[in-house]
Amino acid sequence: MNDALLHKIGGKGPDILLVHGFGADRFSWLALAPKLFQFGTIWAIEYGAHGAAGNDVGDGSLTDLTAAIEAKVKKKLKSPIIVGHSLGGTLALSLISRGVVVSSGLVLLAPAGLSENLDISFIRKLPEVVDGAAAHELLKQLVVRKNLITKRMADAFVETLEDVSRRAALRTISTTLKTAAPPPFPPNIPYTVLWGDSDEILSPPSRLPIEFQLFANVGHLPHVEAVNDVVKAIQTIINQQCGLASVSSK
Repeated sequence: MNDALLHKIGGKGPDILLVHGFGADRFSWLALAPKLFQFGTIWAIEYGAHGAAGNDVGDGSLTDLTAAIEAKVKKKLKSPIIVGHSLGGTLALSLISRGVVVSSGLVLLAPAGLSENLDISFIRKLPEVVDGAAAHELLKQLVVRKNLITKRMADAFVETLEDVSRRAALRTISTTLKTAAPPPFPPNIPYTVLWGDSDEILSPPSRLPIEFQLFANVGHLPHVEAVNDVVKAIQTIINQQCGLASVSSK
């Protein structure tokens, strides 16, 4: 079985699952997660080659990564709202399309596969960085406010790549991302898609349906640079879920 780890972050109530993007981990949700504790129980998944998960990523495909996530959450979480960022958004869409994990709503943050404007050089370079300075310059592309990406963060990322198996596993995922088919979209559950208009890694698609929200002067990390707006969007999905539950109970 491919690697994945499920972490309980905090809060109490309905399950909310956070799925990080390529090269990130559960700590990428530090700005957002505490603001969600009032709404439910917050969980973060780490899939193979990321965070504390192992380095078994199968063939690195969406299918194999999704299967690993599914195995961890299917008996643990009940109808979670899923918040997915970038690759995590694609995995969230893939997860619910399989029909094993039933989600009550999706919040997708710059989801990979929904825009034709991916900067593939970022995906290619990330597994190859060998020093903190180079990593720092690369990671600063993620945000408009460059001071949000610290040298310490970059050094910590490079340290994870000292594990040759970790570096190889990230390369495997990177290679498959270049040719991955778009995820199933739109989902048949309440959802919203949030994007920064200054995203250098994955700029918004040329056509934005009404379910999209575009944030001004925000890069690829809306859950960092527009965290309060993301909280509002998640709260809206929760309110829709409660409304549907109320109607079905009558």
